[in-house]
Amino acid sequence: MLPDNVITNACIAAGHHYRIRRITPVLTVLHMIAAAIWPEDSFAASWQLIWSTFVAAFPDVGAASPSRGDVANARKRLPLQVWSNLFAWLSQQAQTASASVACWRSHRVIHVDGTCLTLADKPEVQQAFGVPRGKSGDRRYPLAKLVCVSLAETMTVITYRLGRYRDDENALLNPLLKSLQKGDLLVADRHYAGANLYWTYMQHGLEYVTRMHQHLFVSRLKRLWTYSENDFVAKMKIGDAYRRRDPSLPASLAVRFICVQARVRGHHKCLWFATSLLDAARYPAAEVARLYLHRWRIETLLRQFKVDCGADVLRSQTVDGIHKEAAARFCAINIVRMIMLEAAVKNEVDPLRISFVHALRTILAFAPLLAVRPICQLQAIYRAMLVEIAAGLVPERPGRLEPRSITHDRGYAKLKTTRAQWRQQHAA
Repeated sequence: MLPDNVITNACIAAGHHYRIRRITPVLTVLHMIAAAIWPEDSFAASWQLIWSTFVAAFPDVGAASPSRGDVANARKRLPLQVWSNLFAWLSQQAQTASASVACWRSHRVIHVDGTCLTLADKPEVQQAFGVPRGKSGDRRYPLAKLVCVSLAETMTVITYRLGRYRDDENALLNPLLKSLQKGDLLVADRHYAGANLYWTYMQHGLEYVTRMHQHLFVSRLKRLWTYSENDFVAKMKIGDAYRRRDPSLPASLAVRFICVQARVRGHHKCLWFATSLLDAARYPAAEVARLYLHRWRIETLLRQFKVDCGADVLRSQTVDGIHKEAAARFCAINIVRMIMLEAAVKNEVDPLRISFVHALRTILAFAPLLAVRPICQLQAIYRAMLVEIAAGLVPERPGRLEPRSITHDRGYAKLKTTRAQWRQQHAA
């Protein structure tokens, strides 16, 4: 999925010149991707995995493993632009592989959402990303705002952007829109809703489906034409403040509004959606609503990024290191997702039914064999891995409802000082 020559070409494109070392750029990239998917969630653990596999395959070498400092320096030497090039290449490969399954009525369905990541408590990081402020003052750890754009039918990541905690998600999304194709259908929650935002999407050649903004009242909309009482096209005005900042904005635009009854967190609610798909004959209201109701997949993707790939707390001490960690984890997600897509196609199953965690475990279980077995056996081992991945299907659970709370308390006291201060106070 990520050949050595692609990593080398990414270094050349970034202008990264390096001398021959034991830890080459290829090895550094594989080490950071392994850290993203290894269950111990540790740079040291992933390096030990790679080195121990090497020694097991070549026991006569008998060389001592490079120190953790040498491995850390190798990560620092690799420029951020190399990671940007690698992610762009993997994103293009993932989009190409998803072309056969990623369309709905000639549109690629795109999901977008944002989240926050906890960072190391370092002055450089605090200055670059900012620290959230609560009722009792500034929090202890800086946070970063992340916006992610993915394909709905394969959950491969098209693009993403990392910014300051106080950056608005729409401001982070705007530069990413140029990475999408004309005709793509953007599905997002009501944080990305608004007449000025809809105009921006349309200027990039995109269609959209969002929840109706909470400050918009249906009774005040001027209907242009009506398909039914709960399905009509209305004129939506763009605020004067937005038009003063950007005189090119029109006074209003036509938006279709659809109302459906849906079960949300155990309660049946009347949900209003706004979309640029104005033709009711070509785009039935029930199908448009169903597209939005499947938007939860990107929430699952962000959970996989933060929990399964260990990005909830990024441990790099520098700004560049944080960006490299995020890029390595998104590269890992796309690699795993492409393997899952290949397994789904060859075994004729729905790629969204395959468990991401099951695929991760299977890849990690088969990796040592793929590393040391003779080349003539690799194809058979790889085919067996795809069959095992395709066997890990998630059951169909329509309307699944789970509480956003925990059932147990670990009972440990909270650390109210830094670890260095605690060690100094409790030193023997």
